[in-house]
This record gives sequence, structure tokens and C-alpha cells, in this order.
Amino acid sequence: MTLPPTRDATAAGAESGDGGDGTDADRRTGRPRRRHTTADGGLSVAISGGSMGGLFTGIALRAAGHDVDVFERASDGLQSRGAGIVAQSNVREFLETHGIAPPKTLTTTTSRRQYLNRDGSVARDLTERMAFTGWDALYRELRDAFPDARYHTGRRTVDVDPGDDRAVLTFEGGSTVRADLAVVAEGGRSTTRDRLVSGVEPDPAGYVAWRGVVPEGDLPDGVRETFDDVFVFYEGEDELILGYLIPGPEGGTDPDERRLNWVWYDDVGGESDRRRLLTDEGGESNEFSVPPGRLRPEVSAELLAAADDRLPSVFADLVAATDDAFVQTIYDLTVPEMRFGRVCLLGDAAFVARPHTAAGTAKAAADGDALADALDTGGDEPRIEDALRKWSSDRVDEGRRLVEQGIRMGEGYIG
Repeated sequence: MTLPPTRDATAAGAESGDGGDGTDADRRTGRPRRRHTTADGGLSVAISGGSMGGLFTGIALRAAGHDVDVFERASDGLQSRGAGIVAQSNVREFLETHGIAPPKTLTTTTSRRQYLNRDGSVARDLTERMAFTGWDALYRELRDAFPDARYHTGRRTVDVDPGDDRAVLTFEGGSTVRADLAVVAEGGRSTTRDRLVSGVEPDPAGYVAWRGVVPEGDLPDGVRETFDDVFVFYEGEDELILGYLIPGPEGGTDPDERRLNWVWYDDVGGESDRRRLLTDEGGESNEFSVPPGRLRPEVSAELLAAADDRLPSVFADLVAATDDAFVQTIYDLTVPEMRFGRVCLLGDAAFVARPHTAAGTAKAAADGDALADALDTGGDEPRIEDALRKWSSDRVDEGRRLVEQGIRMGEGYIG
């Protein structure tokens, strides 16, 4: 490593009470990448948030020789989420480069993209290869690749001090951890971000995404055949629905082990209409989503009726076969900077681009990989501040580009 040995006794691992060097080439830079080394000469890093962004970053930084601890607010691990993810090339490359899993073992693929007419006939048929995975399948592999002793649950961050040469995270209950670098990877609803930058609020796009997954074995034959090896879309008036096969809950990718993932972007009306949909079966008003199994019966009935009235029959049948549909608000979020002293914002804690870009997971992986690269230039000893400043500038530019791309795509679909 080229960074100075700044680790001290108050590093994240020590303060939390937990307690032959191989190389390979980084495919993007061509430079040797240290893999799972000790932290001699590296930085102590505390990551707030143990989902995708936190794990991508933790794995990348550990591989580069840093001493990393992840702090997750959930006390019993993250709940499984069955939603589908487009497995972009950099995500697949991350899995392979870091020896986590062969990408083929947890992805499904399609060779064609089809757009349907309202009557179900094929309007356009394009040759295009895509790869998909499930949130649960990918999370499980990333979590298994990160040491249990360095993944701390039940640690909700309530305050942050960026410091000049150390950052301090304060957790609910008053415990603290001090590290050379803190990374905030808490997702789009990050509360720690609000303590670092003011005036950053989610900007609702004015429409929602209905979502669901269905075991392949529960699908009618016609639906199974339509989605076999095909990424299928239907564009209506101010709406878009799409579907693709993803691995099963245990990661199976063979027929009858898979699930069919669908997303329906729907302009449901004004704010009051969205508020009504976001009130769950217990009467709680949710700002961003109603999770699977919590839709009110009357909302579920409206969803089924709308699908039958407005969608091609193959999609209406798919929605009808879904036991636990859920709904999410679509919104945009941007920050002016991603680095504040010795604290970095990362992934959706910094930028939320609309799902049309299929880039949320890929952006989190890229943010973490780029941070590891920035702190290991392979040349003369850099100033850490300069490395973080350059990383922030580059990633802010990319975040803004993705948000703007998502807005353009959403306006094209929804109007």
C-alpha cells in the first residue's frame, strides 16, 4: 500500500471489541490488486449500512488492504427481498474479481427483448443479451464473503463527526467508533446524510412502481413460455410494465427453480391518490413504500382490476398470480458532494436514480471499487484528502449523469 500507516488503537475493529500475500490484476486498471490482506499500512474504515453498498465497499477496501468494519442497524440481519436486479457487467466482474462466486451460478439470462401490443402480439423483437439476479441471491453471496466478526448488527448510527483526520460514528445507546475513514452506505433514506448536508430531500417523480415475484412453477403455461429467454415489455399510455426471470430464493437458476420478477410503472394520479395507496393494511401511512404482504385488500383488488383492464393478458395473468405484490414511490435524489472531511456518502445515500436506468446496484459497486482505487494509486504516497476529493468529484459527476438519465427515461415512459 502507498498510504501512511495511520491506524491506531481506536480503529473500528478495536473499539467495537471484535476482533504470503496474493495478488491479481484489476480488470479496469490493470494494476495488481491485493486480496484479503492484513491491514498493515492501510486505513481503519467504519461503514454505516450493511446492505449492497456497504458490502461492495467493505469487500473492495478489505481486498485493498484496509481494516474494515460494517455496522448495520437491523438487529437480526437484513430481511430477504425477492425483487429482481439487472446484473450489469461491473457487478458480475466484481463477483469474479473478488472470488465471491462465478456469475453464472447466480444469474439468469435472456437473448431477446420483446415489446408487446395491447392484444399480446409482438410489436418489436430485438436481439439483446441481458443478465439478471435477485436481491436476495446477490446479498447472500456478498454477505458470505465478508467476515462475520467484522459485520455488526443492531448498530444504528445517530450522529457523525467528519473530523480532520478521524471520523467518529455515534450509535443509538451512546457507543462510538473512531476510524480513519467512515463510509455512509445507508440507502436513499439515510439519516446520517442529513447530518452532513442540508436541503437534500427525495424529489417524487409523480408515479409509482408496483412490483412482485412469482415462483416459476406457479405460472400458467402461457406466461412461462412468453418469458422463457425473453425480457418482455409493454408500453401503454403513461405506464410501462416489464418482466424477466430471476434465480429462486435459494439461488437456483434451473427451470422451476426460478422466479418471474415484474415491475409496473404507473401514473396513479395526484399526491392524494399516492398517499391512499401507500397506507398499508394496518392503517399506517408510508412515505416511500408498502412492503410485500401489507397492501390493503381494497388496493390489491384495484391492482388486479387495473391489470385486467389495461395490460396484455400475459401480464394481467402474471399480476393475478402474485401473492405479495408491493408498491414503491419513484423519486430522484442528489447530493452536492460525496465527501465531507473523513466521511464519504456512497450508493443510494448519495444519488438515487430512477429504476429505469437499471443502475442502482451497479452504481453502488462502482462507488466502492472506485473508492478502493482512489486510496491505492500505486504511485507516490498521496494525501488521503486529495484522493477522497478526486473520488468525490468523479462519482458526483457519474451520479448526476445517472439521475438525469433516469428522469429522461421516466418522462419518455410516463409523460
